[in-house]
Amino acid sequence: MVLKRFGVSVPEDILKRFDELVAKKGYMGRSEALRDAMRLFLSQHELEESDVGNVASLSIVYKHNPRIMAGLIKMQHDSIADVISTLHVHLTPSYCLEVTTLKGSRESIQRMADQIEGLSGVEYTRLFTFPLPDESTDPHEH
Repeated sequence: MVLKRFGVSVPEDILKRFDELVAKKGYMGRSEALRDAMRLFLSQHELEESDVGNVASLSIVYKHNPRIMAGLIKMQHDSIADVISTLHVHLTPSYCLEVTTLKGSRESIQRMADQIEGLSGVEYTRLFTFPLPDESTDPHEH
C-alpha cells in the first residue's frame, strides 16, 4: 500500500477535539486516526449505495425473559437477512446481551434490526453495518 500525503484545513475547535480523541484512543498520531475515520466514512457511503455483500452485527440488551428470547429466535428464523451467528451473554442475573451477525441486503438487515428494536422488553440495540469487498479481487485461503 502506497501512502499519499495531503493537507487538510479544519476549524481549530474541531482539530482540538480530534487531537483529544486521538490521544484518548491511543493512536500513534493523527494520520492513523484520520485513515480510520476515512474508512468508516467510505464504508458508510458504500453501504448506502450497495444492496449486496453487506454484513452487520446487531447488539441487543434486554431483561432476561423467556418470552423475549422466543421472540428474538422467531425473528431470526423469519428474517430475510441471513443470520450467520448469535452470541448470548448473561451480563447480570437480570440482563442479557445478544450479538447477532447478519448478512444480506441493506434493507433486509435494517428491517430485522428495526423489528427487534420494537420488540417489547428490548432495552437497547446497536447496529453496526459494513459492506464486504468483492472476494474475487483479493483471494484468501485459510
